[in-house]
Amino acid sequence: MIVFSTPLLFAELMGAKNAFANPISILRSNSGSTAIVKKTYDPEEKNVNGLIQAGFPKEKAEQALKAVGNENCCGPQMKWLFERELEQNKKRMREKKHGNCFTSANTDYDGYANVWGNQNKQPDAAACCESCKTYAPKPPNYYPCNVWVFCPIERGCFAPAAGSFMFQDCWLKYQHDPVRVHVNMKGEYSEHYRATHPTAPEKVDWTAGVVLTEDEFERSKGELNHTWSARSHWRLRTRKLLKQYT
Repeated sequence: MIVFSTPLLFAELMGAKNAFANPISILRSNSGSTAIVKKTYDPEEKNVNGLIQAGFPKEKAEQALKAVGNENCCGPQMKWLFERELEQNKKRMREKKHGNCFTSANTDYDGYANVWGNQNKQPDAAACCESCKTYAPKPPNYYPCNVWVFCPIERGCFAPAAGSFMFQDCWLKYQHDPVRVHVNMKGEYSEHYRATHPTAPEKVDWTAGVVLTEDEFERSKGELNHTWSARSHWRLRTRKLLKQYT
């Protein structure tokens, strides 16, 4: 028979009482063997949404909260995500990039912002893409740039988020799987969306694209699989386009 003992902190077991670690339980059997089982947490919706707003997909947000917990969101959870992908991202830095920019008009892609648009002005979409290709990943996450989003409209570009988004803003972003690029907005806004967002134009203002490695391009066969992001809250007007981009 297995009996649960009092939950202990892993840091205490290792003699580091002040270290940050997940609570675990010690399981003892009548045969004398001992197993250590890590505790998982139930993600709170507000914290899932907080990580989504930071640019992480829902799946990654929930993984981090289950592993780290909900306390002090979202610094510790982001640190956990950074550390898990650190070696993969450093490896990706050394891989050759494919030349295709996968430029898509009237499109906004999701992603973790390595560089905000107002900090990276570029003259046109092609220059924005090149800026993504030449971006040098930085600590603590070493996220490469594999998604870029450019504002080509002189009056500035509409976005439902707070803030001003100006002409020639070039956002450099990172997505975990750019072949299955996550889309925030694409094409024409629905009448319902424009009724609830009076300042929205008829079509998405932004131009966006993706930078793949040669290996990713080979896997994609030259085509992206558009997937709605967790924070997309609009729909394309026609069923035909909806099938094409989901």
